[in-house]
Amino acid sequence: MEPSQEYQEQLIKLRYLKEQRDMLQGQLEIVNASLGNVINTKNTIVNLKDGVKEDDEILVPIGGLVNVKASIKEPEKVLLAVTQDVVIEKDLDEANEYLDKIIEKINQQIQYITTQIRNIDVNLQVISQNFQKGYT
Repeated sequence: MEPSQEYQEQLIKLRYLKEQRDMLQGQLEIVNASLGNVINTKNTIVNLKDGVKEDDEILVPIGGLVNVKASIKEPEKVLLAVTQDVVIEKDLDEANEYLDKIIEKINQQIQYITTQIRNIDVNLQVISQNFQKGYT
């Protein structure tokens, strides 16, 4: 294979790997944000368990910067959205267990994506070293 063709192939591979890395980095940011959401939800449930009583007044966000006042009717139960169309009722301990499982799955996703990014970084480093050795 002539050097200029090999150089072109390595350059294409380098660009492809950089695009893949950028895509995975974006996914990692989304998954990390999701993890933060679930952890905040779990903390809220812990706070419900520790100090909210029936008929306590709370603020409920309804979108953007708008909240409405509401009263707690069953502080020992929550409604969990398990899919876009399905909501189930759970007690606080069951909800915590459910959220722990979600947190575990999200952490596995983070670990997988991070591993993929590391593998791409290794490949990018090898290609960069090859360029430095003499593809130019």
